[in-house]
Amino acid sequence: MSQSVTSDAGLGSRLADIVGVVGDRQTYRNLLYLALAFPLGMIYYMVVFFGFAFGLALSVFVVGLGILLATAIGVRYLASFERSLANRLLGTSIADPTDVDGSDGGIVATAKAYLTASSTWRGLGFVVLKFPIGVLSFVLLVTFLGTGVELLLNPVFPAGVFSVEIGGWEVAQSVESTTERALAVPAGAVLALLGLHITNAFADVNASIASSLLGPNGSDGADGSE
Repeated sequence: MSQSVTSDAGLGSRLADIVGVVGDRQTYRNLLYLALAFPLGMIYYMVVFFGFAFGLALSVFVVGLGILLATAIGVRYLASFERSLANRLLGTSIADPTDVDGSDGGIVATAKAYLTASSTWRGLGFVVLKFPIGVLSFVLLVTFLGTGVELLLNPVFPAGVFSVEIGGWEVAQSVESTTERALAVPAGAVLALLGLHITNAFADVNASIASSLLGPNGSDGADGSE
């Protein structure tokens, strides 16, 4: 009898862990972070690409060196924004870098401090990684959550909600008969639930990357969800 009760309690706990993701506020903060990753990644890519491209092309002139320095400083601001974003949405506790002296030592000394600081180049690495991370985030959100929600709501919105199309396959239009629509609901619920767990796991990966590249010494010292 006690073994049966223990087994039931264990099963209930596992089910709670599986379904509980739906009611966890951190899940939706993670989704917001991943949803922002793609547009931010595109913006960062253009800033870095054009900044360094024009800077290097004009490096024989003083203006080119100025563009390179401005790009490096801009990358630090982008890294600072990403640090705040990760702390706010991913539940990390990433401290600001401390390898740049804030004292006024003149333009040359300031430029040297920025360019020799490891935090500048680690920040650049994160900013560059943001674009492929954003692409993967978009794919995960559409493939799992977009498709899941589309199937889940198909009986109510047979024409589709998001018009999700994967490899030429239109999710909403593929469900035609009454039986298929009835089956679409549980299938969509399972796929959406699976998608939440996958995106949460990917958000944890993003938190680890942010902690490694945006912290004062390559580590924030204390990451984790709130």
